[in-house]
Order: sequence, then structure tokens, then C-alpha cells
Amino acid sequence: MKNIDKIDKDSIVYDNDHYDNGEIEHFYINDKDKDKFNNTVYLWYNNENKISKEKTKVIYGEEKTTELISQVLYNTNIRWDIYTNSEGLILLMKLEQLKKGMESIHYKGIKIKCISVITTHNINYCKELMKIAELRHLDDTKGWSAINETEYISTAHLQEAKPFSYLIYSNLQEIVEQQQLIFDGFWVRAVPAEQKIKEIEYGYERTETKVLDDQEEICSKLESLGETSDELSVCSDVGRLQMAHISLFTIYQKIMAKYNKGYHKGIRWITSINSKEDVESVKLLMNMGIKIRHIKYLPMINYLVNNKVFLSTAYETNITTIEKELPYHMLTSNDPSYINHYKLIFEDFWKNGIDAKDLLEDIERGVDPERIDIISRSNNVKNLYIDLLKSAKKEIMLIFPTTNAFLRQHKIGVTDAMLESATSKNISVRVLMPKSGFTIQTIDLLKKEKYVINNNKFEIRHIEQLLDTKATILIIDKKVSLVMEIKDDAKDTFYDAIGLSTYSNSKASLLSYVSVFENLWKQTELYQELEKANEQLKISETLQKDFIRIAVHELKNPIQPIFGLSGLLMSRLEDEKELYNIAKIIHRNTKKLIKLTDDVLDIAKIETSSLTLNKEILDLRWLLNDNINEYKNQIMIDTDLQSKYIFSNYDKKEHNNIAKLIFPKSQKKVENKNVDNNELLIAEVDKSRLSQIMFNLLYNAHKFTDENDTINVALEKESIDDIEYALITIKDTGRGIDPKIMPRLFTKFATTLDKGTGLGLFICKNIVEAHGGKIWGKNNEDEKGATFGFRLPLKK
Repeated sequence: MKNIDKIDKDSIVYDNDHYDNGEIEHFYINDKDKDKFNNTVYLWYNNENKISKEKTKVIYGEEKTTELISQVLYNTNIRWDIYTNSEGLILLMKLEQLKKGMESIHYKGIKIKCISVITTHNINYCKELMKIAELRHLDDTKGWSAINETEYISTAHLQEAKPFSYLIYSNLQEIVEQQQLIFDGFWVRAVPAEQKIKEIEYGYERTETKVLDDQEEICSKLESLGETSDELSVCSDVGRLQMAHISLFTIYQKIMAKYNKGYHKGIRWITSINSKEDVESVKLLMNMGIKIRHIKYLPMINYLVNNKVFLSTAYETNITTIEKELPYHMLTSNDPSYINHYKLIFEDFWKNGIDAKDLLEDIERGVDPERIDIISRSNNVKNLYIDLLKSAKKEIMLIFPTTNAFLRQHKIGVTDAMLESATSKNISVRVLMPKSGFTIQTIDLLKKEKYVINNNKFEIRHIEQLLDTKATILIIDKKVSLVMEIKDDAKDTFYDAIGLSTYSNSKASLLSYVSVFENLWKQTELYQELEKANEQLKISETLQKDFIRIAVHELKNPIQPIFGLSGLLMSRLEDEKELYNIAKIIHRNTKKLIKLTDDVLDIAKIETSSLTLNKEILDLRWLLNDNINEYKNQIMIDTDLQSKYIFSNYDKKEHNNIAKLIFPKSQKKVENKNVDNNELLIAEVDKSRLSQIMFNLLYNAHKFTDENDTINVALEKESIDDIEYALITIKDTGRGIDPKIMPRLFTKFATTLDKGTGLGLFICKNIVEAHGGKIWGKNNEDEKGATFGFRLPLKK
């Protein structure tokens, strides 16, 4: 390029006064030099042969444009993107200087991308370009442009194998970024060159999905259906069916003519026939030989599919104002994924559809024919569900089998639809569902929002969760039913949880579902009455227990002074034997009354969970000794044998002390075995309650032993799962436990004797368990008698 500095700058004439603002500027030599330079537009270059500032210029002349392209290629460091028509692609390979420049930047590792129109005319040049660049095909590409990271050049005028006559150049950042965005948009839409070349060389059909918005193009596409397929499947509303007869009659007639000759498998059509007006359109197509089936609820789109193409439109035709024109927009695709998907949907509909012949006669007579429709897809059943709720005129019956079923269906608007029917249409709504605090709260809030005042029109009753029959059952006006199976109750959404659904207006099936609903509804009435009776029973039990507590306290008031005064009287009448014996009898029986009232009071506390423990830390060894000694003394006082009891100490070399108490009349023996005197057994217990247990167990052992029988009391230490316990056992050689009483040994009133209430062991069991322990009783295996034992946790 000739340097501008070699020209007299005074001879330069400028077209634009805004040179410094970076706008497009034309400048040329003065009038006397115009012819010499042919009005050539020069760019002002600095000493490094680069633009001195951001500019947008127009360069004229093949030599100058070639040098400009070379310079821009030389400036490229990251990318070189080209957009050109089919002739521009040939020019890239034929202009040696341009070709070498691209090869040079390719060897530097710079990525070259090119968008062009690949044709049979330029296919060889394409293959050559693909060695150094990534090439893609895009129909209707115009002009020529190139972009690197900082510069943009373009032209609209191209001549095959000739340099560019002019170029627009810009290094303005905004323009470069804008053109890069345009190129990237075209690049995404373009088809890889390999695919287009295969289409040209081997006749492969390109996979594409696009929207047709020209009616002539749509009509041409529909006319080709008979030539491109051996079978045609259509799913549409009745409006499309009417349009087919009006606008596409000739096309379908040709297809059916081929069918009659055996060259085509014919047309299958799925629609929804709901009125007498629909019958005429259906008959017209059926007379042509088209097979038609009815389904209750159609998908949201009308579509046509064969083995090579899928066509669809969401255009809805109003059958009362049917127009003869085809739809203005139509989606078309030859993508196998589209075709196979909609063919599967069609086959599913066709399998579950009803032959139109079976419906037409009933519809013409005004009879709604009985039918059962199987709906396999959850997205199809949702709209049906809501529509049925809105269509109710008298009554809605609904059974939710699980709480999750209610929550999922509440999310899709089922509860709102029912409340709307109850409030605005005064329709009776009855719902059966499992009881849940959250569901009750949700419905109460909705009632307030909808201002549901008359609750008789919206009733909810609670049933047990239906684990065996997992299906939501809807009955509308006792005329139609919808049963939706739950395939996975753990799912959060209606679509994921619902399996097969069944729509029916069959009287037999309706009567079955109505019977199931009414029976469950009556059961809830009985259940509610049972709940009321149970509540009354609980109130009665509470009152009874309160009465027992009050009565026991009232009994204790007169008993205590009688007991105390009779004891005082005994101490003062020791010489008066007759009066002494009378006082003794009073004292002994008063003591029994005190024991009975204490037991009854304990039972009341246990059953009302009000039994409290006053715990303290004690050595169980000494507490046990105290209890046994106190029991011995009590026996002596009660039997009047105090002067006849003999205490003897046995060998103290043993680490266990054994004290034997001898009953001269019965020869019974009570032995107490303790652990080593040097070891403490510390536990946190209620002293009086533990004494109560020991007295009960010793009393029972004494009561069921005879002459020469022995009672052994042992205190041992044991460890269970690293927890230490004190084990106390009372073993006797008496009559043992009656097998009849064994299963209910520790329950209330468990006794085989005429005397006694049978409350002692029940009270002992609850006191031991309140301490965190366990009590048991069993007959001895190798010898006669029984053993009762209990363990209490020790403190470390």
C-alpha cells in the first residue's frame, strides 16, 4: 500500500468535517490528482502500518482491499470468523494471498470458523477449506464479512475469483462486538459441513424442526403426505375434522384412493365426539374410508404423524364459526425423536379409544352411551379431574386414600374447585380422608378465605388410611366416576404419583363406587358415636378415680385416730385380758383398713400417672437389713410371739452374715444373705417405697409357706450392658405360684385366695419400674416354692 505521507497533505480534500470523531470519512486527492488515483479512498496509517485510532472506513480498489485483508489477518491473534455466500467461499480458496494468510494463522494455532452456503458447485472448495477451518452450512447466506478479536471487514459485492472492489472496515469496539454476536447467532443455527456434504453426495435428508408460517408452504407440505408415507395417523378436535373435509378433501381423497388400490395403509383418526353436530363431520370422513375412534379427552395440540414427518398446531377452531382456511402456523419436524414419541402417544390413544360407529347411533338418539375410558398418562387426567369437579350440578363425592394424596391434589387446585362449587353453586360436597392436623388446618383456612358459612354443603369425615386400596375415587352427580391409582405415594407431585386412571359412566361401576362411599360415610358416623362414647367413658373413669382418691382420704381421717387410740388402749389394758384382746382386734383390723386405703390410693396414682418418688442416695445393704429386721419385729407383734423368738449368730468368718429367725410353732426360717461387708451398694431410691416392696414380697412369701419351709433373702451385684444393678431376690420353699395366676401375676386383683385384694404385686411392679428397674416372679425348677426378684440401677 502506498504511504499517504508521500503525498502533499495540502492537496487532500475531505468529505467529512468529523475526522477526529471516528466517523466514516471519504478523502481523496485534489481535483488535479483525481484521475490519477481514480478517486481512491485511502486510510491514514501510522509508522507501524496500523490504524492510529478507532475508525470506520470504506476502502476502494482491489489492491487496497487485498492489502487490508492481509493486514487484518496479520493482526489476528485469537480468532478469525468468516460469513459468506457460496461465491465468497470459492474466493477464499482462489485468492492466493487470502488463502496463504489463513493457512498462516491456522499454523499459529488460531481457530478459523466459516459459515457459508454449501452447494454442488463449491463442494470441492469446501473440502479444501475444511482442512484449515471449521465449516458450517446456512441457507440464504448473503454477502461476505470477517471478524477477529478487534477488527471487522465486510462487503456486499462479490465476483467469483476476483478480489474485492471495496470493503467496509471498522475497529470500533461496539461494532466488532455487535458483528461477533450476529456471527455467533448464525453459527448456532448452522449445520455442520459434514452433514450437508453427505446430504448432497449421498442424498441424505437433513433432520430439522421448524415452523411453517406460509399457507402455500403448509398446503404443499400436506399434499406431499400421500407420497412420503405408507400410513397416516391424525389426532385432533372435531374442528380440525371439519376443516379436513372442507379444505383438505382432495388431499385425503387421493390418499384413500391409493389405500383402495393397496398402495397405502390408509388414515386413522382420533377425535372426541360429544354432540349431534360432531356426528355429521365424522360420518363424512368415515364415508371416505377413514377409520375414526373416540377418546373422552384429547391432548392440548392437534397433530399428524407418519413414518417420516410430524406436523402439529395448537390452533383451536371454533366449530360454530369454522373457517375454510388452513392454520396460519404449523410446526413440522422430521426428527425421529419427535416422530417416534407422537406415534407412541397415538397408539396408546388408539388402543384405548372407542370405535366411532359404536357412538354415533347413541348420540343421534340423545343417549349418553355407557363407556369406560382408561387414561394412562397423569398429565392427561389432571385437566379431566378439574373439569369434572367444575361440571358438578348436584353433588361431589371424593375419597382421598392417604394424607399425601390430599396434599398433592390440593396443590393442583382440587380443594379450591370443591369449595368454589360448594359456595357459588350450592353443591353438596362430601369428602372422606385420613385424619391429619395439617389437612384440617389447611381446609379451615380455605373455608375462611372462601367464606364457607354453611358447612353442611362442605363436609369432611375422617377414615383410616387406605393401605390396601390406594386410589383416589371421585363421583360426580352419581353419573360419572374417576378413579386414579397411586403408583408411588411418596412422590411430591401429582404427575409423578398417579398411575392408571379410569373414567366411567357405567351404571354398574358407579353403583359400586357410590355403595363403597356411602358405607364408609356411615362407618364414620358410627365411629364418631363410638368416639363420643369413649370420651364419656374416659370422663367417667376420671370421675371414678377422683372419687376413689377422695374416698380414700376421707376413710383415712377416721381410721388413723382409731388405729392410734386402739394401740394406746392396748398398752394400758395389758392386765385386763378380755379388754386387751378386744382392743387388739380393733387395732389389727384398723391396720388392715389403713393398708387397703394406701393400696387403693397408690392404684389411683399409678393409673393417673401421678405416682411420685422422693429419692435419696442410700446403701441398699443396710436398707435391706433394716427392712428385714422391721418385718421380723412386725411378725412378732402381730403373732404375739415376741418372748418365744430366738436370734442366733452364725459363723462370721464367712463374708456373708446370716441371721436366722426361728418360729417355734411353724419352724419357718428367714435368712438374709448380703454381699461383702466392705463393699457399698449405693442407689438413688425412695426409702419408703422400697420398704413397701420388701414388705409385700416378704408378706407373700410368709403367707404361702408352711412348717419347716425356709425364706431366703439375697442381695447380689450384677452387670448388664456395662450398667451395674443391685439384684434382690426372695426365695421360699412353700407352695409356689398357681399356674392359673402366672400370666397375670403383676396385674390388678391377681389372687387365688379368699382374703386379700391382689393389688400388692401390681403396685410393686410400678414402683420398681418408676426406679428404672425390673421385677419378676417364677416357680423354682429343682425344688418346691417360688422366687421373686427385682433389680435396681446402682450409682457409680
